[in-house]
Amino acid sequence: MNHIKTWIMVCLLAGLVVACTSETRHSANREVEEFSTWIEENSKRAETATEEEWNEMEAAYNRKATEIEKRSADWDDQTKAEWEKAQVQWQETVGRAGTRFRASEAEPEFDTGPENRE
Repeated sequence: MNHIKTWIMVCLLAGLVVACTSETRHSANREVEEFSTWIEENSKRAETATEEEWNEMEAAYNRKATEIEKRSADWDDQTKAEWEKAQVQWQETVGRAGTRFRASEAEPEFDTGPENRE
């Protein structure tokens, strides 16, 4: 009888560990999905954002990415692939935003006032 109780306890403990691991993995996968959605939304928004708004988006991205990446050990292969895709999308957004801001800095300001005419 004691052996049966021991086996039942072992099985219950194993079931609990599997359930917790599964929930942790599901939670980590969901976080990456939500982050991917955030990246999609903010990539579109970055096209018209001011430099100040862009800096805020970049800071938010860095915070979120750091927090989510801490749980990368819990990711399945699909989640890892989604993470990589999101990273590529964000780097493309960074490139476009950088190009846009550099272009706006290079544009000369025209002043057609009489004091600037020769």
